[in-house]
Amino acid sequence: QLSVEQTSGNRAPSPKEQEWAGPEALCPGWLEEEAPDGEVPEDIGDPDSATQAYKLLQRALCQEGLPPTLDHSAQPRTGFGPLDLTVCILGSPNAFLPVLLEAGTRYPGAMVLCLSPTWASRVPSEMSPGSWSLLLSRGVSFEVGGHTTLETYVPPRHANYVMGTFEGPESVWVGELACDLDCPTGGSVPLTHWLEDPVVTRWVMTAGAGLLVPPTLAFVLGTGGHLPMEPPAAPGMKLVRLEDPQGQERLVEEE
Repeated sequence: QLSVEQTSGNRAPSPKEQEWAGPEALCPGWLEEEAPDGEVPEDIGDPDSATQAYKLLQRALCQEGLPPTLDHSAQPRTGFGPLDLTVCILGSPNAFLPVLLEAGTRYPGAMVLCLSPTWASRVPSEMSPGSWSLLLSRGVSFEVGGHTTLETYVPPRHANYVMGTFEGPESVWVGELACDLDCPTGGSVPLTHWLEDPVVTRWVMTAGAGLLVPPTLAFVLGTGGHLPMEPPAAPGMKLVRLEDPQGQERLVEEE
């Protein structure tokens, strides 16, 4: 005689089977070196930076449960003018992925990720003499629902606002492309270096803007990097230069 469980085609899962299988169940292969569905297009540009950055993007999308990037680069997009909204992100996608996804929801197609210096070019600005315009020949656009598309632009797409990873391996080419543009930028390599130095940041805040900072005693080696040789007095801060190696220990003890 057969039991009800034996005759039923839908067997109830055991407690062990009901356990969550982890990220691998949501996105098979996410622990592998490459995302399973995000195959890298053959003609992606600079193989050194673009390919690796493209793989990082596919892995990040996969971990978020989002579909891989569609490759529409063989069908160039046209019709973009200098007044069309184009926010360009230069460099690695990891730091800006939440911004890119949110922008894709609010302004589909307006934010473009540039993964390689070969995807963009600089030309003298027609609107601001002495400045440069950033033109995108290729990029990854973001749409509603986390959908992304690898696109080419003919003629190149004019960037209206530029952000990027101004630190790390990409900072060299990102800084070069974002320098002296005719559009607003969300930072620069020199500014990033300034903000990474807590002494310089505090000195600018208190001496330049009159803001209160925690009491700070800073020992500055040599020229002091971004600090002027004789910085103005900054309330709450005392800068001590260590120029003579012979008396450094004594000077530190006295302070």
